[in-house]
Amino acid sequence: MLIAEAHVQTERSSRFLNQLCQHVNHLAQVHPQMQAHVEWSDDRGVISFGWGRCTLRAEPGALTLRAEARDEESLQRIEQRVADNLERFGRRDHLTVNWTRSQGAGEQLPRQSPRDRGGHPHG
Repeated sequence: MLIAEAHVQTERSSRFLNQLCQHVNHLAQVHPQMQAHVEWSDDRGVISFGWGRCTLRAEPGALTLRAEARDEESLQRIEQRVADNLERFGRRDHLTVNWTRSQGAGEQLPRQSPRDRGGHPHG
């Protein structure tokens, strides 16, 4: 199992956890072929696909994400989808999602969001 984690700095972690889970749940209802199942509360969430899952935990000052998948392609799909949505939802708060591999990372560098690559100023 491949694993990647991210700690997204925000004072509104519960809000973003709820927003992401509600969004994916709505998409799964509209597009059943996604085969997504979502469960969440104010401080924990799990988004499951047939090919991987992402667990979320709202903590004071941060939203912690953990993506798990059987292969690299699936892990990257989860990373990209979660990061794109959270960064879009948190645009005004300047949210950034930087994934790091916690198992089997080898010599890979942490993955950065496209906004970070462009030298986007924070603040």
